[in-house]
Amino acid sequence: MNRKTFKYKRVIGIALTVAVFLGGIGIVQNILDKHTNDFEDESVVKVEENKKPADNKQKEETVETLKVPVEDGIGIVRYYYNKDDDASKQEQSLILFEDVYRPNQGVDYANKGEKFNVLAAMSGTVTKKTNDPVLGWVVTITNGDKISTTYESLSQVSVEVNQSVKQGDTIGVSGENVYEADLKNHLHFILQKEDQLFNPEKFIGQPLNTIK
Repeated sequence: MNRKTFKYKRVIGIALTVAVFLGGIGIVQNILDKHTNDFEDESVVKVEENKKPADNKQKEETVETLKVPVEDGIGIVRYYYNKDDDASKQEQSLILFEDVYRPNQGVDYANKGEKFNVLAAMSGTVTKKTNDPVLGWVVTITNGDKISTTYESLSQVSVEVNQSVKQGDTIGVSGENVYEADLKNHLHFILQKEDQLFNPEKFIGQPLNTIK
């Protein structure tokens, strides 16, 4: 009788050992499954985080729009000469110099004879700064796409050649010159891409990449 009881206890002991062993495997598997899910979740988060710099880079590549080179309230007093304009506007687009009428190759801003600040119409690098006896102080700013804005008839200049300028920075003060003496204190503004002139008025408020 004692022998049978011993045998019975031994079988039960083996069974319990197997059960504990199998149960342990199950627990280990659950732990592994849980950590695997954690790793998978973490990789998803990392992928989403990696997308953020790309979005920021996209925002940085936004193209500038051409801005007026003067403060609000200062208007155009002489227009860019366009052969397709009506006769009255063409008449306002001619410059009389040395008894010869010449087509205006930019636009002119004036403030009833008063001086005013001249602002950078776009960002870029100062590629020219000259005190011309006929045109007054002249400053040219050029960007990486070879678009340039030129500011003539300045009385003062606050930038230097090779200086980086941001759109809206003050680059000088309006003044008088010999070439357009009839306008008195004014700014002569020119828009150019490489060797081609453009009507600045047409592109004000437009992305710079439309100038072509």
